[in-house]
Amino acid sequence: MKKLIIIAAILFVGNVSALAQVEFDRPEAFLFERKNRLVAISDTIETGKSDRINIGSYKYKQKKSFAVTDPIDYKGYCSVYGNADVNSNAITNSFVKSLLYNYSYIDQNLIQQQINRLKSSNRFGADINAGSYGQYRVKNILVEAGLKYRSFYAEQFSRDDFSLIFKGNNYGQTANLSPLNVTDYTYQALYVGARKTIDKKKRITVGMRVGYIKGGSLQYARSKNMSLYTATDGSYINLNGDFQVAYSNDSTNSSVPRTTGNGMYTDFNFVIKGDKGEFVAELLDLGFIRWNNVSYYSGNGQYQYSGFNYNPLAANSLSITSVTPVGFFDQMGLNRQTKNVTYMLPTTLHLAYFRHLTPKITVSGGVRQMAVPGYIPRVYGKLAYYIRKDFVIIPTLAYGGFGRADIELGISKTFKEHVIVSVNLFCFEYLVAPNKTSGNGLSFSMSYYF
Repeated sequence: MKKLIIIAAILFVGNVSALAQVEFDRPEAFLFERKNRLVAISDTIETGKSDRINIGSYKYKQKKSFAVTDPIDYKGYCSVYGNADVNSNAITNSFVKSLLYNYSYIDQNLIQQQINRLKSSNRFGADINAGSYGQYRVKNILVEAGLKYRSFYAEQFSRDDFSLIFKGNNYGQTANLSPLNVTDYTYQALYVGARKTIDKKKRITVGMRVGYIKGGSLQYARSKNMSLYTATDGSYINLNGDFQVAYSNDSTNSSVPRTTGNGMYTDFNFVIKGDKGEFVAELLDLGFIRWNNVSYYSGNGQYQYSGFNYNPLAANSLSITSVTPVGFFDQMGLNRQTKNVTYMLPTTLHLAYFRHLTPKITVSGGVRQMAVPGYIPRVYGKLAYYIRKDFVIIPTLAYGGFGRADIELGISKTFKEHVIVSVNLFCFEYLVAPNKTSGNGLSFSMSYYF
């Protein structure tokens, strides 16, 4: 259960147990809505300079230019998709592999490698998405509807917080455990929307979606000034600081979590098209979920643990008194409530520009910012190379978000003119340099237009 991640970080037990759909820069878009429609044409012009072409006493040269073909004519469109990714500015792929994928032994060298990379404030994120949606054109309005599932985890943590969990705290040492921001939730959504071209030249399009949300599980923890002191003789540990913790019932952490809340959200998009370029702005997941009957603890308190008992004459000379989460929160003096909690979704702002340079090359660049503690603007650049008009590869360089520098590779192919299959691979660093890099993931989609 992901709630145990929070409790483990608080109780020092020594263990830690991708995205609203960003539609405009998904790989299949480069074979559909953002498809490169340039074709090369050659013009022969008279010139006074020496050239390859000589006809009579005149000299000519050939000059290549590009024409734009008509866009894909379609009535409707449907798609299924899924993606999962993890990223961090500090935790390496080797560590993630041992901790989350293989559940293998983590030695001290690997732990120390992570500590050397840590800063005073660090970030880690994981995102899993799956869904399906469809569009249908009614006159000049594109109507759409879809279903989606999302599991989202984000954490901002200190160097001392990580060191405490995996190496412990030295005698007489105070560990600074702030900032601590942990968010973990799941939800399902049903949405409808529409897009419409609003100008006579058909260059400006605006769109909006409205979605209904059923909230699944929720866990979060917040602290701005938490610290832990270990006695010089190791006889006790002392925790101080302000704290907020909220979590839904454990039964929501099943493979198909029951719903415990309701909410609404909206997406907005705005597009300006030119003959060879396009500007896109999106505001995604602007909304909230109101979870019901959540266990909520808040306050500023102190907790001292001295449950170590040593008796050299006993068969088990060392015993440790167990502590339940409820007992821990109560002894710390936090205010305990069961109430409804409203949580704002991590709204994403995305700006992008696409430019078709030649019939084989399209470039795009953009920036994405998510309203999550610790997340920094993710800046990226893409180069779409059309091996054929129905087959494109899309390498991507990016920096920011939950991670640092990342390399991705998108591949998209059209089959039998109407089926588009796309894969985006985020695993180059994971395979090539796992000890020095962070971030890995995979996305897949299959679409059909008619």
